[in-house]
Amino acid sequence: MTMNTGPSCCPAPTLMKRDQALAAARTFAALGDATRLQLAAFVSQCSPAPVCACSFPEVFDMSRSTISHHLTKLVDAGILERSKEGKWSYYTVSATFDQNVLQAVTNRMDTLERCAPNDPDGPVTILFACTQNAGRSQIAAAIAASMAGPNIRVLSAGTKPAPEVHPAVADILDEINLVPLSDPKKLDPADIKEADWVITMGCGETCPVFPGTHYEEWEIPDPSGRPHPEVREIRDTIEAKVRDLLSRTVITP
Repeated sequence: MTMNTGPSCCPAPTLMKRDQALAAARTFAALGDATRLQLAAFVSQCSPAPVCACSFPEVFDMSRSTISHHLTKLVDAGILERSKEGKWSYYTVSATFDQNVLQAVTNRMDTLERCAPNDPDGPVTILFACTQNAGRSQIAAAIAASMAGPNIRVLSAGTKPAPEVHPAVADILDEINLVPLSDPKKLDPADIKEADWVITMGCGETCPVFPGTHYEEWEIPDPSGRPHPEVREIRDTIEAKVRDLLSRTVITP
């Protein structure tokens, strides 16, 4: 049997070209390191938004020099691309790299870790985030807190918090005997990192992504400046989504 023929029991296979095999081997070698695989998957999950180099040390708890070494290996292997803006470098998945490779790994890990809290012995933390933390996230947090049991910790925050909760939002919560859990507050990356679930409503692109946290983006209109009937509809939509979230995570009392 030669390189161009197959066994008599099966058709002759198409042999991968040598240069293709070498390129694939370099890719798999780069991803064969656990840290580099984590870095590549992290950037892929943030796609299409670029990831600033300043984000990696906090997320991975490693020195900048170590992170830089691994990122350079990924760039050299054609897995990531690097661009410069001011003093910071930003990373995206290379346009020539097949993200299905990373997606297969991510999907597998999601299957294994779905609904598993960061601390299996502690409470499940759900963080609702929007831009001003004066409307959507306040409604969601108040409703979730009223439905969840003592093993659920509910937080809300905003990327650009308003001075106060929108009056119409407070009114429609009062209609169902609820109140906002807190005044509007700034979204803290530390809360995101500790959360098991992060639900964003209009601030997904500016919300940091951390490994091990489940993220969902809810397409909910901003209630700011809307009349009470429209805000009431938004409240009912959010309530339905909260019920669905709690049902899917099996964390209702």
